[in-house]
Amino acid sequence: MRFRRGCFVALGASVLCASVFLFASPSVASGKATLAAGEQVIKVGETAQFAITSSADTSEDLNAWCEVTTSGRASLTFDGDHYIPLSEPSVGDVVSFAPNETRRYELVGSVEANRGDAYVAFAFTGVPSAMCFPGQQCDGAAAGAQDVKVVCANN
Repeated sequence: MRFRRGCFVALGASVLCASVFLFASPSVASGKATLAAGEQVIKVGETAQFAITSSADTSEDLNAWCEVTTSGRASLTFDGDHYIPLSEPSVGDVVSFAPNETRRYELVGSVEANRGDAYVAFAFTGVPSAMCFPGQQCDGAAAGAQDVKVVCANN
């Protein structure tokens, strides 16, 4: 038997060596971040923002959800600071909704170490306009949402 860089070199020793290195290395996300749960109703130009409580020293895992409900057509932009998504939507994504639609988003990701300013948000940026050809009846603006309800909570 020989030693090599602190690892045992023998049949199956590479597994032992690998596990020693895994336990010795620091975790990417060590704790659990929490989302400020709640419900917000927003109009065009407004943002539903939810604060995230997490560590100032290290990254932490976030496992939460948000549900968006519209009464008409709507476009929302997903935003966030210090949130690194591992699920959809990504920060900057614009999501279009049909009338009377509800979607649930699982927010799975990491929250970087921060000074208490981490958040996720949905901004109601407008009503998508319908593409109409001359002579067609078009109800794009009439079918637009007056407001959007966003509900978020932790899993």
